[in-house]
Amino acid sequence: MEDALQRIPGGRIVWRGPSHLRRVALTFDDGPDERTPRYLDLLDRHGVAATFFVMGDLTELAPGAIAEYLRRGHQVGAHGYDHQKFTKLGPRGIRDQLQRTMRLIGPVPQGRMWVRPPYGAMGPIEAATIIAGGHVIGMWSFDSKDYDPTDPAELVARCAPSQIVPGDVLLFHEGHDWTLEALPAIIEALQGDGYELVTMADLLANVT
Repeated sequence: MEDALQRIPGGRIVWRGPSHLRRVALTFDDGPDERTPRYLDLLDRHGVAATFFVMGDLTELAPGAIAEYLRRGHQVGAHGYDHQKFTKLGPRGIRDQLQRTMRLIGPVPQGRMWVRPPYGAMGPIEAATIIAGGHVIGMWSFDSKDYDPTDPAELVARCAPSQIVPGDVLLFHEGHDWTLEALPAIIEALQGDGYELVTMADLLANVT
């Protein structure tokens, strides 16, 4: 299935960035929530910008969150309204999920909204529906697997520079204390290994 999706032309589905530049993208799903200010403060301290794929229903509960993500230099994308699998919704349901979420997010600096399907669940029909709406699909190439309860030290080891290659898009989630605990060591190790940590949009910028 992924092979078929990767043949869609025009760079409208992004799994990773160029491999000739030593930079990777940090991405976070499933926010905003009560931990969001701590994530933003942590990224500020390390001078890192990230991409946050937010859910519409949680954004409604945190009306100032989108402005704060953007004010601090992060990219905001859509993760559906209430985390339903797009593969179970049909084109009309997908459009409804995205329209409701985009109304809450508002305009973004990139112009086109980036979309990450919940669970990464997407086939050709779902991809075509998202792209037909004028959006870019932001997937990932490296899964931190932080969605299961885990020891922060295990997460740090799993995300060591030796496990990551230039251009990777790293998948994390906002809702976990263990991710928050592990992130400083993960970021510092990557920066110490010469990586620049950027948003997904910036991962593709100035690649010549």
